[in-house]
Amino acid sequence: MFTITVFAKNEEENIPFVVDRLLAKHDAGRIVFVLDGDIEPTARILAEKRIRFIQGPGKGKGAAIRFAIGNIDSDFLVFMDADGSHDPDEIDGLLAPVMNDSAEMVVGSRFLGGSEELHGSMADRLRYAGNVTGNWFINALWNRTGTKITDAQNGFRSVKRRPFLALALEEDGFSIEQEMVIKCLKRGYRIHEVPSFEKKRMRGRSHISNSHFFRFVACMARNIPK
Repeated sequence: MFTITVFAKNEEENIPFVVDRLLAKHDAGRIVFVLDGDIEPTARILAEKRIRFIQGPGKGKGAAIRFAIGNIDSDFLVFMDADGSHDPDEIDGLLAPVMNDSAEMVVGSRFLGGSEELHGSMADRLRYAGNVTGNWFINALWNRTGTKITDAQNGFRSVKRRPFLALALEEDGFSIEQEMVIKCLKRGYRIHEVPSFEKKRMRGRSHISNSHFFRFVACMARNIPK
């Protein structure tokens, strides 16, 4: 009925921890990893742990999400990252509103639940400011539901797969998460947010850089109501 879809690009240092935490709560048959980058090290670890994986198109996070929506046959999909920042214990809370038909998408909000990532370095603070600004524009331009969006850019979320097949998502990079929120609002889909606490990534470096700011702006501009 639901599939936990984990996106991983060169996260082999973090994979064993993430998999073990997932398996503590969920059956292996409900977990699929979508791999980009150098997939062999990660694929070897997942094979040893008997976790299903598929190779993504290799064009970025957005392309991997579109690939998952189009190819994983499940009524409900949970999206999470493989860096250890998302807590598997929160998955049930993400799933409940989509499974009881009170939302088409549920986003884990770091602004409601807290974050160890958004308040550290200057780069983190710039990401925080960009997220706040993006949320403000989304609420001003597209949100007519009365429930304000607080975290359009967090990748930890659940969706009903079938409605999302009709969204015609286009973004290849991290801006797809913002695009998903905008296009849901434009179509009148129901979006819920639940508190989510974001931990620092375990090892390695984030694949998000400040240059992605311009992609978020471009995504916003492409979707401005005519």
